[in-house]
Amino acid sequence: MHKQVKAVAFTLAAASLVAGALAGCASGSATSNSGVGPITFASGKDLTGAMPQLLAQWNKLHPDQKVTFIELSASPDDQRNSFIQDLQAKSDKYDVMWDDVVWTSEFAAHGWLAELDKSKVGGSDVLPAAVNTATYNGKMYGAPFMTNAQLLYFRSDLIPEAPKTWDEMQADCAIATAHNMTCYAGGQFAQYEGLTVNVAQAINSAGGSFLSPDGKTVTVDSPEARAGLQHLVDLFKKGDVKPAAITYQEQQSADAFLSGNSLFLTNWPYVYTAASDKTSKIAGKFQMTTLPGKAGPGVSSLGGIDLGVSAYSKHQKTAKDFVAWMQSPSSQKILVSVMNQASVLQSLYSDPALVKVSPYLPELKDSLLGANPRPKTANYNAVTLAIQQNAYAALQGKVTVDQAITKMAADLKQAIQ
Repeated sequence: MHKQVKAVAFTLAAASLVAGALAGCASGSATSNSGVGPITFASGKDLTGAMPQLLAQWNKLHPDQKVTFIELSASPDDQRNSFIQDLQAKSDKYDVMWDDVVWTSEFAAHGWLAELDKSKVGGSDVLPAAVNTATYNGKMYGAPFMTNAQLLYFRSDLIPEAPKTWDEMQADCAIATAHNMTCYAGGQFAQYEGLTVNVAQAINSAGGSFLSPDGKTVTVDSPEARAGLQHLVDLFKKGDVKPAAITYQEQQSADAFLSGNSLFLTNWPYVYTAASDKTSKIAGKFQMTTLPGKAGPGVSSLGGIDLGVSAYSKHQKTAKDFVAWMQSPSSQKILVSVMNQASVLQSLYSDPALVKVSPYLPELKDSLLGANPRPKTANYNAVTLAIQQNAYAALQGKVTVDQAITKMAADLKQAIQ
């Protein structure tokens, strides 16, 4: 812990030096007519506790254009509702918004976000999949800030090599049985957004999709989509995952793996911290790799955050400069080393100092380069509900996979109208 605190202090000190060196470039006095002035930044609950430290660097650089942090609920649904209520009222309460990547298309389609300069927030070092999430109708309406992809955690003390396909993973279940363990601690199979993530991963990994790239045509009624959903249904039918996993969200599935009684887990990289802690039952006994797929490496759903500038902001120039600064290497290093989040900048995944703190970064980069965004549509809420309801019915055994996909296709067609 002492070393970690020292590392954090060093990183912030380094950022302060950068801030000091650049202070001479800070803009002058603020005027609302020029789009320059104080701004607000609204995000979900800051679970890292480090966001104020990062924002202090901006405020030191820009004393006439300070950013005020507005911390919203931890619930993504509550955050989205707060933003929509404000935007529908054409209020300038939030200059910069912390948008889940699936909201960017929706907010842009309603005209609620200001267009951003791709040369400033979508450069060659930014992960292409992250740029994709922030793009709507060929224009960028978000600055990718942090990203994420799921990984397969496996007990490296029990299996010699990580599985690359679903069949290889199934074969390894015999090892779990021999050690009186559950094969698969699970993914996230409760009916919520996590289920959409996991179903999308299974269907994408089998070569299927939900909508066309422009979001205007339903494509899920296919043999590939049926094969993906069937894989998840079979995990329950064969007993490779416990029946209780039908209620699991992220933490419940993580707990099942951290107990030491499961061979595999699908989850986000954040589980690494608890799993590698010296008090963990599996410290030194696990590794992380890319998800397996039907015939080779699988496809993770892309998570993450885009920073959007409100179309109703009176200080849009400052807001646009701020989101570009949040994507700068100095800010992104704080994001990785202090906040323990995944950067959108490819170059940081091979940074020796960062890899030492988070050794899974090379595997995470591979997963991110192969990741798919969830369906891009202006009607995302209706789309994800159609996916969740029909997939959950199949996992519960209430309908067949064929019935679930047929109904999902019909519901998606209605959702995007």
